[in-house]
Formats: sequence, C-alpha cells, structure tokens
Amino acid sequence: ATRLPSLLAGARWPFPDRASTARATSTALFGQATWIPSALDGRLRLTAGGRFTQDKKSGELTRVNGAVTALAFTFEDERFDPSVSALFDLTETTSVYAKWGTAYRAGGANSRSVSYRAFGPEEVATTEAGVKSEFWDRRARLNVAAFTTRYTDIQIDFSAVNLNNSNRGTLETVNAPGRGRIEGLEVDFTIAPVTGLTLAANYAFTTSHLPVAANPFAGGRLQPVYIVYTPKNALSASIDYLRSIGDMTLRAHLDANFADGYRGSSGEATFSDASTVWNGRLALTDIRITDSVRMEASLWSRNLFDAAYVFYRSAGAAAAQGVFGMFNEPRTYGLDLTFRY
Repeated sequence: ATRLPSLLAGARWPFPDRASTARATSTALFGQATWIPSALDGRLRLTAGGRFTQDKKSGELTRVNGAVTALAFTFEDERFDPSVSALFDLTETTSVYAKWGTAYRAGGANSRSVSYRAFGPEEVATTEAGVKSEFWDRRARLNVAAFTTRYTDIQIDFSAVNLNNSNRGTLETVNAPGRGRIEGLEVDFTIAPVTGLTLAANYAFTTSHLPVAANPFAGGRLQPVYIVYTPKNALSASIDYLRSIGDMTLRAHLDANFADGYRGSSGEATFSDASTVWNGRLALTDIRITDSVRMEASLWSRNLFDAAYVFYRSAGAAAAQGVFGMFNEPRTYGLDLTFRY
C-alpha cells in the first residue's frame, strides 16, 4: 500500500484514464389476458397484452483519455408495446400458434465515447409462427418455428483504436436510420427410442439485412452493418443415456455443436471460423456413503477432440497493425466429486 502512490506517479499515463457517472430509472407496467371461445371446444386460445415503459437516464463523462472533461447527456422516453398471440390445438398432441409483438431498447450514451453523444431508442416488431407436436406414444417431439424481426433505428457500435495517436479502444453507439430485418427458422427434435436413451437435435437458420449507418470514425461515411455472433447455420445434437446399477445411476452425455462463421463486430464484414465442438460427461450418481450421505462422481470434458478455431477475428480499424484474432479454449477435462447430505 505504501508503494502504490509512487507507482502511479511514475506511470506514463494519467490515472484514472476514463471516469463517468450514470443514473438510470426504468418503470414498467405490463399484463395480459387470454380468451378461450367455447365454440371450438376450448381448442383455441387468444391472448392479448401490453407493456408500458418509462425510462429516464442521465450521466456525466468527467475524464476521457486522462483529460478532465465536462460532458453530459440526458435521455427520457415512454412508450406502449402491444402483443397478441393465437394457439390452436389440432389434436391432443399437436398445436399451431402465431404471435406478434413490439418492444424497444432505451437510448443513452456510451461511456467509452470521446464525445458522450446521446443515441436514440431502438424499436423492434417480431412475428413468429410454428407448430409443436408429440407422437409415437409421446416418445418423440418435434417443434418448428419461423420468425421475422424488423428493426427501426437499430443501435450499432463502432469501434476504433489508435485514435488521436492513442492505443486506447474507443466506442461510439449510433442509430442506423431506416429499417432492418432478421429472419430465421428453428427446428427441435427429441426422441426416446428405448428406455433410458434420449436423442435430441436442434437446427437454426438465420439471415439478416440491416440498413447502412454513419461511421463516426470515418467522417460520417455510410457503411454496411451486421448482426454479431449469429451464424447463418447452427446445428447441435446430443445423446443422453441413463441406467440404474443397483441403488446407483449411471448417466452418460455426449453433445456436438456445429456453427458457421459469424461476424464479431457490427461494423465489419470479417467472419470468424466455422466450428465443430464436442463435449462429454460420464457420471455415477447416488453412491451410498452413509444412510444420509450420497456421492456423485463424474468425469467430463469440454472440447473433447481439442478443436482449434478463431472465434473472433478483426481485419479493420480494430486491427490497425494487421489481422487480429482470438482462439477458442483448448480441451479441458476434470473429475467432480459431489456429496449430498
């Protein structure tokens, strides 16, 4: 503790480098009601609801890159977002549904900005339709859903380094004028062919088109923007097996996860690598230690086959000295012992 002041005094940068104070108050009231018409034997359910939200925000950015500043922002807004849905039971084990609703994300200011400029709210309207079903004596389940999400004034983060000959990262959030959309399809399938064995698979397909936005680090030049951390195709599958061994239970789990490359920055078209990762766990549970103590022993591994891929890559302003990338974690494994009293 006695050395800390001298260390800070000898540093080559001012301390603190950045300082801000922000306040936010959000008040909401929401509710919904469901009507079941008697004319269709109770197979139709209609639901309507809404949410009223009031947001108040303010803040001060008092230091930027070590320099004292007097920047401030205020934001205040209120709105009502409705939602409606319909669910119809085709049979005792199959239902179809559709729903629509709106929502919004409050505006504010980014404390990593150099100007503390305020940005406005983001609005979204979502439509979804699908089917939920069970069959084969309820040993199999299939759910399918299609969705469309439409954005207005979507909030986009732009980043830069080496701004004003500084190596500090700087972030600005702006609203992209106009409308954008994200569309997709999701499929879930689960089956239990024999006692103790469960097989599951999930597939997601997602596409998007967002409006151009003004890059504050490029003189306001309009450029394309993208959704982040969302692969176009993603597939996962798992196997679970459970079997009793005397008073104990053997549990085995194996899953595989595949994903296309995705963008890690909303202002950059660069993709990460595609990936395939396996995980596994083998556990023996309900091991009797005493009449009141049971133990569970499990052997597990994440990234079972030690796959290596770049999960984040940048070749633009955030990588002024060349392409920048980060690799995933290598294979990890361990043994867990859990005691229950």
